[in-house]
Amino acid sequence: MEGKAECEEALDRLFEYIDNELPDDELLRIGDHLRTCPPCEAEHKINEKIKRMVHSTGGEVAPEDLRSRVLATIREARHAD
Repeated sequence: MEGKAECEEALDRLFEYIDNELPDDELLRIGDHLRTCPPCEAEHKINEKIKRMVHSTGGEVAPEDLRSRVLATIREARHAD
């Protein structure tokens, strides 16, 4: 990954990163990127905070098909920029 493409991949995979749902090599690569890219790390921190807040309300886990649709919508919105 390099430059803008590196940021796009990190942001596209951010929820999977936060949920620890990526292979170890991808977790390391995205983690390295987040540590060296302040804008991506800021997005990461915001999303982690949102996840903690939702979790603290006792919310249930979204069904997998809903989660997939939400992630697809986020990816489409990012690529539309």
